[in-house]
Amino acid sequence: MPWDPDIFTGSDVLVTGGLGFIGSALARRLVELGAKVTLVDSLIPEYGGNLFNIHDIRDRVTVDLTDVRDAAAMSSLIKKRQFLFNLAGQTSHLDSMTDPMTDLNINAAAQLHILEACRLHNRDLKIVFASTRQVYGRPEYLPVDEKHPIDPVDVNGINKLAGEWYHLLYNDVYQIRACALRLTNTYGPGFRSSATGNSGEISISSPT
Repeated sequence: MPWDPDIFTGSDVLVTGGLGFIGSALARRLVELGAKVTLVDSLIPEYGGNLFNIHDIRDRVTVDLTDVRDAAAMSSLIKKRQFLFNLAGQTSHLDSMTDPMTDLNINAAAQLHILEACRLHNRDLKIVFASTRQVYGRPEYLPVDEKHPIDPVDVNGINKLAGEWYHLLYNDVYQIRACALRLTNTYGPGFRSSATGNSGEISISSPT
């Protein structure tokens, strides 16, 4: 079935990680398509959220400063939405090894809380989950495709894989429409620089 952008016209869309570079770019496109957009972000400095990223659409979106680990808040936000772009995550591979519990709580446990909220309150929600190429580990061949063996080499890859599979499980068992995108070396306006192992990021964003 060809993709029809008109499905977003007039729809109620929630974007977690909405103030990051991917979330803000997505928000801009959704606004262009006529969607009602709510951006959820914790604005934790290490994770890249920045209000400047939406300076040109600030009056056309709703911003909710919520951490995805807040199960009660996320449960409330999910009700009556039509689409969820679930982009929030801890992305540093090095940080996942020095602070594995934070990575687990954000990339796995919080995802399960979100999906449980969907099961209980909004099974009609359609979800796109931002996973990562890191689930494949070190490439055995190039280019890496979906048939490549899964062999994560750090805590981040394992937890992102768990979050991905939670989404696919709830799709299969509870018919909550969900898919996962294994993003690879994304970059663009709003991409932050980091010294903590965040996938070789480059800085082309404006300061706060």
